[in-house]
Amino acid sequence: MGEGRTGNCPRYNTALFPDWMNALSSLRRINADQDRGRRQCILMFSGGRDSTLAAVRLVKDGFDPILITITSGHLFGLQAVHRRHVELKAILPSTTRWMVVRQPTELRTDTSFYERTCLPCHHAYVVVAAAAAMAFGAEHLSFGYAGYQNDWPEQTPFAVERLAAVLADRGVALVLPVYDLPSRDAAEAELARWGLSSVSLEQKCIRQISNVTLPEHALRAQIQLWEDAIRESTASLHLIDSAIEATGTLGEVST
Repeated sequence: MGEGRTGNCPRYNTALFPDWMNALSSLRRINADQDRGRRQCILMFSGGRDSTLAAVRLVKDGFDPILITITSGHLFGLQAVHRRHVELKAILPSTTRWMVVRQPTELRTDTSFYERTCLPCHHAYVVVAAAAAMAFGAEHLSFGYAGYQNDWPEQTPFAVERLAAVLADRGVALVLPVYDLPSRDAAEAELARWGLSSVSLEQKCIRQISNVTLPEHALRAQIQLWEDAIRESTASLHLIDSAIEATGTLGEVST
């Protein structure tokens, strides 16, 4: 599975690239040496159904996706993501880069206002994606947000609108290749057509079980605060600490 990988199971070394911003810049130079004439796009990749289809569709649409998976203390089962990498090796270009990045915890802004939803984690994901976009010079950033899950706080039309505005101010376009998916069945059928497992090969989150459903007015207020907090964080990317725990290309992934 590339650097930080031994045997048939992923091994992640949290000290591999502690200076993550410089490491990202170094990886950009490596990718530049492998110029394929395609537009780079940072894809926050969980290995689940939707982000997997997002990767496939991005390549089909002429993008060169860089697959970034977040790891943290509340996410378990990184081996499942490796299984998805193995599947995608047969479909995506062998030079497609993947990396595992530790979720930053200090986001250089107030986060005490967050209710128990997925918005706090997606705040951190956007920060990682924005840092990667800056380091790679990528003008496109993608999530596997799906239309059939548009009642999830971060995937609601209002959240998508506000996130797109934040990124546009940084010169980055938000690309949502699977936002037109109408159902899980549709996602599974498309995966099957590509010969990919319909199982969600992603880490499991132990926080989701305690998430709350917010009334519309409260959710809208949370999203507006989320937008403001993301703006503050992305203005201080050079001060935010994280680490690249593993990286490589799909061509280097071993079965």
